[in-house]
Parts: sequence; C-alpha cells; structure tokens
Amino acid sequence: FEPKESRLRDSSKNLRVLWTRALLSNLGKIEDDAAYALLPRFTRLLVGRFAAGTLWRAWSAPVDALDWIVDRTVFIDGQLRRFLEETEGAGRRQVIVLGAGYDTRSLRFRREGLTFFEVDLPDVAAAKEAMLRRYSETRGGDGDGAVVHMGFDLNDVGGGGGESLVESLVADRGLDPDPSVPTMVICEAVLFYLRPEAARGLAEEMFHGLPGAARFCLTDSLAKVGVAPGPPVPSPRERCEEWLGGEGRTLLEHDSIWGGAIHFVAAK
Repeated sequence: FEPKESRLRDSSKNLRVLWTRALLSNLGKIEDDAAYALLPRFTRLLVGRFAAGTLWRAWSAPVDALDWIVDRTVFIDGQLRRFLEETEGAGRRQVIVLGAGYDTRSLRFRREGLTFFEVDLPDVAAAKEAMLRRYSETRGGDGDGAVVHMGFDLNDVGGGGGESLVESLVADRGLDPDPSVPTMVICEAVLFYLRPEAARGLAEEMFHGLPGAARFCLTDSLAKVGVAPGPPVPSPRERCEEWLGGEGRTLLEHDSIWGGAIHFVAAK
C-alpha cells in the first residue's frame, strides 16, 4: 500500500493481516467488513466474497490454519463490547491499541464519546492514518471515527532510560489521565516482537500508569513478562493469575493455546 499523496511504504506484515481478516470476514468466520474496505482496490480480488465462496471454500486447509486468528478476534471483540457495556454511562471513554497496525476496531466500534489511541511504529501509524483518510473520503467524510495515531517504537519502553508511552500519549496525543475516564488497553500479538525489557516495561506502564484503566485485553505470548510455557502444573491460567496478582490486577477471563505459548487474557 503506497498512497500517492504521501508515498508511504507499507509493512507487508500488516497488509497480510488485513488480507487475512478480509478473507475471514467474507467467509463468515469473523465480523470485519472494514478490513476489505481498507484494502487497496487492486488487491481485493483474491479475498472478496466470490473468491471466498469458491476458491477458499474448496481449498480449506490454509483457512483452517487461521482458526487461532478467528479465536483471538472473537475474544478481543467480546472484551471490547463488555467494556463498552459496563461503561455505557460515561461521557468519555478511551481505548489504547498497542501495535495497532491496520486494526479496524476504531471503525467497527465507533460511537460518540469513544476515542481510540492507536500506537505503532511511525511509518505504520502514518500509513494507517492515510488509509483512514482515504476510507473517510470515499464515504463523504464520514467513516474515520474518533481515532488518534501515535508513532512510537514500543521497543523504546523500559530498560531504565526508556521512554514513557503513557506520558507521550498524554502530552502529545491528548490521552486523558483522569481516573474517572474509563480506559481499555488492547495488546494483540505485540509482546512477541519486543525486547524482554521493553515487554516488561510496557506491561508495568499499562498496569500502573493508567489509573482509569477498567479493562485489559491481551492475546499474546507472555513469556517475556515471566509467564512462560511449562509443565501442566501449574496450569497456564494459574501462572497468568499469579503474574497479574503481582501487578495488582485481577484475572477476569482466560484461555490459552499451544500449551500456554499464547494467552487470551482479560483483566482489570
């Protein structure tokens, strides 16, 4: 994806994720029409409804291998819906999406008083902003929702002299630190890519630097924060619960796949 107006180079990983989500949506496995709409037009053919209903239904093995993406999408969407239901009376709410890439939740869940803060590498954040601008223009200016983009390398968090993501969001992007403003944090397949000290520093910031945080949702490897796969006892849930307890947080819901290599976590 390279918008002519900005000549931004796309991360192929993020574009592959968007293609995958568009395909899964057109197969009826997830609800994400926005993924298809965000794709550059010339790339849509192979993941459109016709291809989904013919080529991909006949060639099911690659699609079946994506079930874990379906599961994590359903889990995160469910947690976001619960956060919105539980905080419905609040005049203002905030959702921080770490390593947002081309995440579509700011479009799928947009509503009055809700602001998404999407954090990713500067090039990715700039490309996403251009994509949403194009998406909005094709809909007569309606469609970008309340979303704030933050170019930030999460590997710069932690390690003693590391940068503070929360402070940067507050100072540079208008995140409201008021504890009365309900805030949710989403971390989807991010920690795996970070240095161990950055992963630990990011977790510490999220758990202790956001007094208004009402819900955390992680679908990620937790090995770098000390919750490594291991023997059946203690279970992945018990190891995760112990980690969260040490951070002063409570586990709400949990699942894991691949022997605890990936955790699906809801906490408060």
